[in-house]
Amino acid sequence: MNTKSIMSILQVCLLLFIFTSCEGILKERGTDFINNDQFYKNKEQCIAGANGCYRFLNNIFGSDLIISTEGITDVVYYPHGTSIDATFSISPANPGAGQYLWNSCYEGIRVCNAVIAGIKASPVDEEIKPGILGEASFLRALYYYILTCTYGDVPFYLDDVKSLEVLEKVSKLPRMDAHATRLALIDDLELYADAMHVRKPEENYSRITAQAAYMLIAKLAMWEQDYEKAMEYLQKIRTIYGNLNQYPLEDTRFRDKNKPESIFEVQFAWSQSGIKKTTSVACFFTPSKQSGTDIYDGVSIPELGSGASPWTSVRPLKHLLDLYENVKDDLGSSTEGVDPRRDIILGYGYNGKYFNAPTNGQKPWMGPKFWCPNMDNAADGNNQKMFRFADALLMMAECANELNNPTLALSCLKEVRERAKYVRFFTDTNKEAIAQEIKDERARELTGEYQRKWDLVRWGIYYDALKETICKEFEPAEKNLRPYHQYYPIPDTEVIRSGGILTNDAYNNK
Repeated sequence: MNTKSIMSILQVCLLLFIFTSCEGILKERGTDFINNDQFYKNKEQCIAGANGCYRFLNNIFGSDLIISTEGITDVVYYPHGTSIDATFSISPANPGAGQYLWNSCYEGIRVCNAVIAGIKASPVDEEIKPGILGEASFLRALYYYILTCTYGDVPFYLDDVKSLEVLEKVSKLPRMDAHATRLALIDDLELYADAMHVRKPEENYSRITAQAAYMLIAKLAMWEQDYEKAMEYLQKIRTIYGNLNQYPLEDTRFRDKNKPESIFEVQFAWSQSGIKKTTSVACFFTPSKQSGTDIYDGVSIPELGSGASPWTSVRPLKHLLDLYENVKDDLGSSTEGVDPRRDIILGYGYNGKYFNAPTNGQKPWMGPKFWCPNMDNAADGNNQKMFRFADALLMMAECANELNNPTLALSCLKEVRERAKYVRFFTDTNKEAIAQEIKDERARELTGEYQRKWDLVRWGIYYDALKETICKEFEPAEKNLRPYHQYYPIPDTEVIRSGGILTNDAYNNK
């Protein structure tokens, strides 16, 4: 293939779909801005370029990612005996969700690099650029964040692939140390974060904000154990949001879109006559259903309708059930009442009627947090939540504890529990005890929000935690789980494409 042909392919690959914000969702509008030299001539074109960077989110945040980050952890499992992801049967030759995640993230990075280069070279007023660059830089950093959380060390580049020379360069990049990648991303995000739009709690806003950038900086910094850096940006979020008590707990359901507590969620929508941008996450988190009816495991749920077709459902592990029910206070006494978050994340019944499963002594289903009203077959139009203020408070608690400030750590924990009207208050100032309580509280509050596995890996407890939980209840996990499963392998197709520069030593040396 000659250079001219390759460049033509590159140009076609740079064709982006444009999204415009309308009534809280991003809607598609086709346009063509293949050549950076011919585009980015005004503010509107720069915004259009940044809009194009969003489109890969819908490919990434779906059932495969939520199964790999939430459905095979210490709190939830996916009891599907033939799923290679759920049974820890992945390999470089058969990487499961690892293939599409790799492809989608790097496609997003390539487009973000091109858009950022175009905006930087634009004749647009320099005062306008930082806010727009911030959105594109956040998305590029998010794609890299997902890659480093999923694979560990990965190839890293910020080049605009606009020539054969650059293409050849990036196609031969080896794995880069994930620590160096995260530090580079923090530096880049800090250039633009303060220039981005700050969403007011009462504002219905679906685009990326300064709060989202602050949150991602803090996430990256905590991976690097730079708790002071993380605390700096988490404090900014707290200043914007105030007290958690003002935000209803019910708004944590996926169907409740862009509510005031939200910091970042991926936009989905479904309607019979309008936008069809869907995922199938709810299919994996809904009780079994009687075909052609609105009867779900013996209970009528009119709000879910009769058109849904749930698949094999994710189920909670005993560890998660215990976190909600078998609770002790600091003196070892049982507390009264049940954590109200339990009946949002877990499904024991509906409208006062119990499902058949828990009535018969079986585990509950996953709860209304994940259900999608009037789901059409497998089409789920819920937004997918990733960052919200409660998460930021629990991150603050963790950072404060690591920085030997138990008073602040306990204050943040208390604020999260007070919003949930949870009667138990934790007052132990022992650092290890607080750390464990934060780990448990993140499960109680955030299960299902694309974070649990990455938290376990970041804490360095992934393998041990799974051996004590999922491996005791799901035989394929006990049989197949290995320490190297904390990360996915780079797909063999990518290893071959790199000419063997990319490797999977942990998997190949098993």
